This record gives sequence, C-alpha cells and structure tokens, in this order.
Amino acid sequence: MPIPTGGAWPPPAYGLAYAAYRDWDAWYTGDPDRLRTVYLNRAANGQSLSPSQRVRAGQYAGGIVGYLSRWLWGNPPSPGQRDGRLHVPLPADLAATAANLLFAEPPTLTSEDKAVQARLELLQEDGLNTTLLHAAEADSAFGDVYLRPVIDRDVYPDRAFLGVVHADGALPVIRWGRLVEVTFWSELENDGQRVIRLLEHHDVVTGADGSRAGRIEYRVYEGTPTQLGRAISLADHAGSVHLADLVDETGAQATGLDRLDVVRIANTGPQRRWRTEPGLKYLGRSDFDGNEQIFDRIDETWTSWLRDVRLARARIMIPDYMLQSNGPGQGATWDADREVYAAINALPVTGNATGQGITLSQFAIRHAEHKATADALTEVALRHAGLSAQTLGEEGDVAVTATEVQARERQSFTTRGNRIVGAWQPGIADAIELLLAVERGQMGGKAEPVKPNVEFGDSVSEAPETVARTVQLLDAANAISIETKVRMVHPDWDDKQVRAEVKRIREDEPTPVDVGSSLGALAGNQPDGGDEGEGQPGEE
Repeated sequence: MPIPTGGAWPPPAYGLAYAAYRDWDAWYTGDPDRLRTVYLNRAANGQSLSPSQRVRAGQYAGGIVGYLSRWLWGNPPSPGQRDGRLHVPLPADLAATAANLLFAEPPTLTSEDKAVQARLELLQEDGLNTTLLHAAEADSAFGDVYLRPVIDRDVYPDRAFLGVVHADGALPVIRWGRLVEVTFWSELENDGQRVIRLLEHHDVVTGADGSRAGRIEYRVYEGTPTQLGRAISLADHAGSVHLADLVDETGAQATGLDRLDVVRIANTGPQRRWRTEPGLKYLGRSDFDGNEQIFDRIDETWTSWLRDVRLARARIMIPDYMLQSNGPGQGATWDADREVYAAINALPVTGNATGQGITLSQFAIRHAEHKATADALTEVALRHAGLSAQTLGEEGDVAVTATEVQARERQSFTTRGNRIVGAWQPGIADAIELLLAVERGQMGGKAEPVKPNVEFGDSVSEAPETVARTVQLLDAANAISIETKVRMVHPDWDDKQVRAEVKRIREDEPTPVDVGSSLGALAGNQPDGGDEGEGQPGEE
C-alpha cells in the first residue's frame, strides 16, 4: 500500500482498528471527560450530543445506541445534578503492571564482538531500558508497538537511538504475520478545525536486478480532523523543515539497508476482534480488548460506593421554628455540605404535647459488598489480560519466598514467558541489529551489525537469607563449587567479577595440611628403639 494521498482520515481500511484505539486510549488515559466524549458520541452514532439532547430515553433503545447508553460512561448524567461518576485507573495500572513484569529488571545484552559489546553498554547508558519499558506499556494498551532506529544529530551527534511508535500512530501492512511496510503519522498542528499531519512511509523497493533498497518517504498534509487534505511542502512547516534536506526529488530518503528499518512487536495473539477482517487480522491483541465492559462496571461499582459515602454523611433535621428566617420573599436555598439543612413543618415539643425536635440522620455504607464486587471484577479483568490478581498486589504484602510467588502468580509468569520468547526477545535483537546497520551505513559506526544475545532475568529474586541457606546446604553435601556459589549469590556479576571473587576466596582460605606428610614426619621423629613389641630393622 503506497503512502496515503488524501481522502478520509484515518483510511477506511483501518476504521475499525482506530475506533477501538480511541476507546482504549480513553481508558488508558483515564480522563473522565474523554470517556464521556467517546461513549456519548458513539451512542449518538458519531454525532455530538448537546446538553439538551442528553436524555435517558436511549437506555431503552435497541442496537448500539441502547447498548452503549446502558453503560456508566454511555449514560448522560441527570439534568440538574452534578456528575458523580468516578473513574478507577485500573486500565493504566494493568498496562503498567504488564510492562513492569517484563522490564522491571533490565534485560542483559551481550556479544562476543568487543566493539559490539561496547556499543551495547553505551546503548544501555542512553536509557534503552526506559524506552523498552514505556514501549511495553503502550503495547499492552494498544496491542502493537514499533521500534525503529533514529538519527538526530541534535540529540546524539555520533550515534543513533531507538524510537518508539504506538499502534494508534501507524498504518501497517502485514502479510502472514510479517510487517512488510508501514506508514507512521503524527500531528504537527491541530486547532480543532485545521490539522497538519506528517506521514512517514517505510518500505523496501526491489530493483530490476533483484536488489532491495529500504527507503522512507515523507509527506505533509493540511486537512481537517476527518480528512487528510492537501499536500504541502516539507519546508512550509517548522515541524518538517529539517526533513527537506534529507530527501531526494521524490521526497524519499534511502536507509542504506536491504530490508525494512522497522520492527513490530505484537502484545499477544491471536487477534479475536478482527480475525476475519482483511488487513487487521494479524494485528496484536490489546490487554484491554474485551475488558471495556468490565472496566465500566468497576467504575460503576466505585461510583456507587462513593455515592453511599456521600449520602451517609451525618445530617441534622430540625423543625422550621428553629431556623432563622431570611426575610419575606427571600425563599430557601440548598447547600449539600451544610450539616443543618432540612426544615420540617412540625409542632414544637412543649410539655406533654406531641411535636418533633432535632433528628439525626445517617445511612449505612455498604463497604463490604462494594469491595467484594470491585475485587471480583478486578480479578476478572486481570485474568482476561493473562495476569494474576496477586501481581497487582491484591493479596497484601505478606512475606513469601520466590517459589510461593511463582505458584501464586503462575498465570502472570506464563504470560510473561510467552511474550518474552515470542515477541520481545527476538524483537529487541532485530531492532538493535538494524540500529547498528544504520549507524555503520550513515554514520561510520565501528560495530558490526549483528544480533546481540538478549537474556531476561528472573522477575522475582530470592531473599539473601534464602540464597545463603541453599548455598550452605549444597556446600555441606560437597555438591557445589566455589564458582557456582559465587554465581548464585551474585547473579548480576559478569565472568570477570566472578573469577576475581573466586580468587580472593581461595587466597583467604587457610592452607590445607597434608595429613600423610604430617604422620610421616611424626614417625621419623620417634626415639631409637621404636614402639614396644616392634623389632629393629634387620632383626628377627
């Protein structure tokens, strides 16, 4: 698919995906106003609702209008009342937890080539792990994320770095599960009516002789929120003027590679929502996919809980004869925060006469029921995303061993292992190889463009006391060497550090005594005549 040249935005072929991205972005951002806008507009079939149109009749309608208006965020608030709906940021917490499960400990990058190893260490110093952590969080929320090498001499004049593009900023072309080309886009300017977009189309061109050449084609368009609009020159906008000197007469830049300079990392699969849609069936699956209604019910539960708290505030009701008059014609006002608020038309209590005095009103808060409901819904949402409830800290901070943690969070660690082996480990290796190739071709880099070894550590480490006890037991059984003991106690050390520590341990150990030599020396020092009952040599 060539770079888009006009028409509706986003392109109709990606309409279903981008409608879902808007929903997931609202949940991920956690902005109540955005949630209201997304679901109210969808309930109105894409037409914005004015305050006078926000009535509850849609709750009884059929189709998508009735379905969404029965949601908490698809249901407009009652006229004349403040909107007391509460959003719980569980979706954002879920995405952050999924990312931390992968990159709480930085992966180890190694290579036998010394120049490559030095470049890998510099790449770590440049913040590679932070980049990967943020990419994994976006991957969990939107289902896909893209890594690509970037050269910006104002950032790093002598080297490239990895850039991240989220799924809602990409138009990929995927065949048989493999990315063959992609268009990245970003907004340079947006005032609500006029939108200027920058498009970057990454692909590979095959020549007549069978040679392959990667390239990036740049375009800038001026349009509206729903239309791409007309093309303008790269030099006409400050956000794209730096690209004008990088492209040829066709508006493209050669990457110097014989393959695509982009790596796509899918969150998980298979795709469920668009499994029969051409062009979308190979997209990654978001952890939010299928969880939207659960998120909505969790917000509804917490909103009801906080409503109980609000209604249960103590109120004092007093008869009107105890209130101070504001004067004739002044009327009455309502203040929800004042403690004495209700005027009751009742007779005063005098002597034995029947009347009404001061009455205290305070309702119960159904905290246990609300908490149980919220916890059950949270567990369902996490399980659907492949995580255990304990991963989010639902079981408290009770001290347990790493083995017990693994048992409790088996589902989370299974998901983690699948994502490491199936996506992140090969994806990181491919992205770094591309970065080294771009550096060598365009910046004279010395490191050979090879794939490094990417090793993920254990996400849960044993306590030092537990490790020490294990080492002691193995040592008592003569089943462990000094080097293995050092590696168990210091799993983060490299070979050089381990060898140095083994040498120090051996130097500190006392010199062993040769028992046989000692006994021989003692025998040679016996007085003449030997032991009683023994004959001298040569005697019978």
